[in-house]
Amino acid sequence: MNKKRLEFIEGYKGFACFCVMMSHFIAAFCNVWITALPERIHNGSKFELLIGKTPLNLFYNGNFGVRVFFITSGFVLSYAFFRNGNENYLKRGVVKRYFRLILPVVVMNIAAYFLMKFGLTYHQQAAMISKSYDWLVVFNDFEPSFLGMLREAFIGNFFQNEATYVSPLWTMSYEMYGSLLVFAFLALFGKEKVRYPLYVIFLILFQESNYSQFIVGVAICDIMVNGGKYVEKYQSKQWLVWLTFFVGLFFSSYPSGTDPSQTMYRWFNLNQWIDTVTVYHFIGAAMMFIAILNSKVLQKFFELKPFAFLGKYSFGLYLVHWPVMISLSSYIVVKYTGGPLSYYKLILIDFCITMAVIGILAVLLVKFVDAKGIRLANKVADKCFAGEKKDEKN
Repeated sequence: MNKKRLEFIEGYKGFACFCVMMSHFIAAFCNVWITALPERIHNGSKFELLIGKTPLNLFYNGNFGVRVFFITSGFVLSYAFFRNGNENYLKRGVVKRYFRLILPVVVMNIAAYFLMKFGLTYHQQAAMISKSYDWLVVFNDFEPSFLGMLREAFIGNFFQNEATYVSPLWTMSYEMYGSLLVFAFLALFGKEKVRYPLYVIFLILFQESNYSQFIVGVAICDIMVNGGKYVEKYQSKQWLVWLTFFVGLFFSSYPSGTDPSQTMYRWFNLNQWIDTVTVYHFIGAAMMFIAILNSKVLQKFFELKPFAFLGKYSFGLYLVHWPVMISLSSYIVVKYTGGPLSYYKLILIDFCITMAVIGILAVLLVKFVDAKGIRLANKVADKCFAGEKKDEKN
């Protein structure tokens, strides 16, 4: 754990971001793959019903992807503190967090507003074709208000769990409060031995809460940086590391939209006692992360160029993909369904066009907007803590 920048963590986040984008695309245009409802089949193949009942659903399991975001956020936000013990980093982090995120969030809310205002969203018509009757059809179904959009972008997304214009931004309030929780926890207990039982207590009491995932990220970071011989002992047993990874993979692929009693996961269905989907995806994402942190093979895998690209531009991809899907992607379905192409051939072409456009827009957003957000956050922190040494950029 002596690498200044842990690129494989970015790659893991990039993979999670891809899962989120895929989950929204599949839920919108291949809904039967998630619900396994026979009446939503498009080509009459049983494969449509089976795919969501197997570990293949991991590649479009957005709920798992969000758990990865929260866990890795807890890890990354605490990494510099555990390495250097610099409490100034925590103070600057609190000040920077909002300004670090605000600019690209506002830009994408404005984009969604104008798409709605000028009638360039086609997702509701597309939902009737794709049979996403209870998912895609319900979003962005209101008269847009510019002032309302700005209020949501500056306040609602971050502090009130609102996300009516860009739906995936529901995670922003958790990112904001979760980050503040991490900084507060480290400031109060980061150098105290009592933090170790507190990790366990917090996990037991708040196992179904999104905020517990941030604290688990902190705990994993703490152990990796300060675990010493215990970490080395675990790393020496690579068979155990790989077992951790594959067990995590299994839990991460627990279906979130299909009745588990009709799948290979039926023996793990504990819905009557816990929020099974959230808890299992939490466990799976954490186990996979632990394995990646302790396996050079897995680290090199997640440092491959596709994951590196997804990781580098993950924030942009996450922000951009929703406006593109409710406009361009949906328009293609509405415009060309019933033409010479079969439904799934059309969806495949739509997917390729969608991902290309999302990729281009994400790069532009990160380079020209997000980069300014990083500079803004650093300037605000510098003014608040004039004379103190700059911490590393997030």
